Amino acid sequence: MNKEAHIEPKPRLSVIWVVPLLAVLITGWMLYQHQQNKGHQVYIKMKSADGIIAGKTEIRVRSVKVGVVESLRLQVEQKAVVATVRIEKHYDNLLTEDAKFWIVKPRIDQSGISGLNTLLSGVYIELLPGESKQRTSLYTLQEQPALISTDIEGVRFQLSSTSGEVLDVGTGIFFRNYHVGQIESSVFNTDSLQMEYGVFIHSPYDRLITHNAIFWINSGVELSLTSEGINLNTGSLAKMIKGGISVDYPPGQDGTEVAQEGRAFTLHQNFAVALERRFDLFDHYLVEFEQSIRGLKPGAPVEYRGMRIGTVEQVPARLEQNGQPLYFQQGNTSIPVLIKIEYGRIYEVDAKAKQYWQENIEQWIKNGLRASLKSGNILTGAVYIELDFYNSTPPTSLGMNFAYPVLPSVPSGFTALSEQVMALLNKLNKLPLDNSLNEAQQTMQAFTALAEETQALVNSFNTTKVSEKVEKNLTQLQGTLAQLTASLKQFEQTLNNYQKGSGMVEQLTDTLQELESLSNSLKPVSKGLNEQPNMLLFDKETLADPEPRKQR
Repeated sequence: MNKEAHIEPKPRLSVIWVVPLLAVLITGWMLYQHQQNKGHQVYIKMKSADGIIAGKTEIRVRSVKVGVVESLRLQVEQKAVVATVRIEKHYDNLLTEDAKFWIVKPRIDQSGISGLNTLLSGVYIELLPGESKQRTSLYTLQEQPALISTDIEGVRFQLSSTSGEVLDVGTGIFFRNYHVGQIESSVFNTDSLQMEYGVFIHSPYDRLITHNAIFWINSGVELSLTSEGINLNTGSLAKMIKGGISVDYPPGQDGTEVAQEGRAFTLHQNFAVALERRFDLFDHYLVEFEQSIRGLKPGAPVEYRGMRIGTVEQVPARLEQNGQPLYFQQGNTSIPVLIKIEYGRIYEVDAKAKQYWQENIEQWIKNGLRASLKSGNILTGAVYIELDFYNSTPPTSLGMNFAYPVLPSVPSGFTALSEQVMALLNKLNKLPLDNSLNEAQQTMQAFTALAEETQALVNSFNTTKVSEKVEKNLTQLQGTLAQLTASLKQFEQTLNNYQKGSGMVEQLTDTLQELESLSNSLKPVSKGLNEQPNMLLFDKETLADPEPRKQR
């Protein structure tokens, strides 16, 4: 009998394939875990990779390693280096959009010496996390370290300066020589041609920065010459080496309202300039001078009888009318100067000063208020503008230009002197000098005749006969007065016996006293005539003291 074979199909997948499949799964899982644990990859763009080594240079936060530089490569344009950085998984939240990277290496700055430990271990890259919620993978390496950490309390402000001196990042800010902050950033604005600084003021000193605060550059050395001698003041060694910024209130003022964060202030070249340019409320005026303005410079003071009330802004004023400069107009030879009246100089409440000025300026000009040029320094030839009242000037009013009101002026200095000399010469030309000279000649002749007659009279008095007659007459007059005095005294005694205390007696007493005084006065005259007969016309000669003779 035939039996059929039973054929069973074999399974398509063998059990043996489970082993490699498990191996693939385990490998994939390990690769996934490795990739996950590897961290986040970012790129840092830098000018040079000096001191950075791929695979060794670490990324640190507060001296704790959070990553490493994996590789370095040149940018496509070959103008920079791009470093591939791997940040560990647990620290990927530090990679915010405003995070900052910089190289830590040995530095000597205002805060001291730092980074000396990198001399042995090599440089590393410091990471300062930001506060933004956005993430990014491309950063630019900073050349200077970030000075202010996000956990430090304080307020940031902006400073702008047109001074030629450029301050470094890290320069300190001092309030009355006490360190209150520092420069955080420094950028040159090519549009405004100004240096723009970002400054950080530590808390609680940010309350010292008020709306009326003024900032100026302090070099650390102040030299002043006063009536007491030469004064030399120096700050700290750091200020002398790197300089600093001082902030304070104007003299006589206290802090007002605290400034808001981000407010922009002006950084002045020195304290004197800061005081001059702190007046924000002002009005512009034009002054037209019919004379040379040589020596007048922008920044020169505008004064009223020695009190500064403004500043010269443009010399000459850069204004145009009908396509022509105002100082080159046909039919007008005056040169306009643009000034500004700063009301804060007139009164501490500048709004009240402005109202007072505008209400009275018209009347002041009608009363003779005029502008003139005055010499400020003979050696340098610098001049300034002075406002004062001139009663002899013709009446006028406040003029009006198409842009600014115009203050009237009067010539001064050599121009005014030359005008006065010309006016004097014109008057002299109109005088009848010929008749005056003839009259003067006749007068001199009359004076000559009078002098001759006077000399003859003096000579006659000097003769012996005249002096003897005068002396004899004075002697007789003195005797007569003595007899009259004796008679009156006897008469007075008689009246006292009968009418003592009456008014007539008092009158006689006064008369006797006057006669006695007259007699005493004539005695030295008589004696003087004996010694010098011509003493009535000339001063009496004083005889020299006799000198004792030597005994033989």
